[in-house]
Amino acid sequence: MALYPVIMCGGAGTRLWPASRPSRPKQFIALAGNRSLFQETVLRAAPLVADGGCLVVVGGVDHRAWIMEQLEQIEIDAQVLLEPEARDSAAAMAAAAVWTHDRDPEGINAFFASDHHIPDHKGFRSAVMSAADGARNSRIVTLGVKPTEPSPAYGYIAPTGRGLGPIAAFVEKPDQAMARRYIRDGFLWNSGNFIVSADVLLSELRAHAPAVESAARTAVATASRGAVSVLGDAFRQAPKVSIDYAVMEKTRLASVLEVDFSWSDLGAWDAIAASGEGQIGGHIFEDSEGCLARAADGMLVAAIGVRNLAIIAERDAVLVCDLSRSQDVKKVVDRIRHSSPQHVDFSRRPEEGLEVGARRLKDWLRCRALNRAGFAGG
Repeated sequence: MALYPVIMCGGAGTRLWPASRPSRPKQFIALAGNRSLFQETVLRAAPLVADGGCLVVVGGVDHRAWIMEQLEQIEIDAQVLLEPEARDSAAAMAAAAVWTHDRDPEGINAFFASDHHIPDHKGFRSAVMSAADGARNSRIVTLGVKPTEPSPAYGYIAPTGRGLGPIAAFVEKPDQAMARRYIRDGFLWNSGNFIVSADVLLSELRAHAPAVESAARTAVATASRGAVSVLGDAFRQAPKVSIDYAVMEKTRLASVLEVDFSWSDLGAWDAIAASGEGQIGGHIFEDSEGCLARAADGMLVAAIGVRNLAIIAERDAVLVCDLSRSQDVKKVVDRIRHSSPQHVDFSRRPEEGLEVGARRLKDWLRCRALNRAGFAGG
């Protein structure tokens, strides 16, 4: 049974505004190191390909340039499936499973979010291979991370025991008090990574979300051909639903493997600060502690006498946020949609767009040359 890792690039990263925008969401930004989260995910997953499998990337058609450019930079080949419209994780996973099953009816898919931070690549791959054993026995295995703190930022999983075993319950993001109770009761963080055979996933989708499976099957059948494939318009008809709601909370095949490697979805600025790698650009701190600063190229952030702030400076917008309120950035973005919609995404004059595009191309060519010469850092 060959393994087909699938990198899911659908995240919007709203809570990381103003650095993360619809045209450049967080997975394509270097938030914790020299490479983007997408590139780090690809590099973690690529060594898992074996026995005739291949790497698959599912992303939006609007992000085609980011996907192809960043794959080229790290010199990794993949089958790219482009969604004509975002329809959440169930449809994206269904399309990848259909593509895999058409190529290899016994293929195993390992679905990974493109925007997670997992420094321990070796431990991650070891866990995936253990989960694949469960997938070969017709289980849908998710990786449950042992919590390090009672975080209200994540969903939780109630396991039935230790190791690889059935799931007792999925629970939504709790408040702080409930999160403490969940940890006391042995719950795990829901990492959103899934390992399952393409055949089993499609069978469960037909049973619990038939409209998702049908739309994905037609979309793959009518997709353009080649290493970069645009899914057919039928994909737009798939119900917009997550895989948790569509399958995992209904199936009897759900299992969880407890893992204890360091993991974060880097979903908000406090998580970036906690990673210890989020500072970027010019910044000067005077009598300041626990702050995170990110400055766009050519800009400088200076902070005096402040504590525990995120200061994020882009060309057209600046965010100053108490790190303990990082989850509320999404509320601010919702207000911006109504009061100043031009700042939700990057906005440039046409000539500025050409200048930025030329600079990106120049940087890409330089990175490619360095990679091929063996001198790329990070």
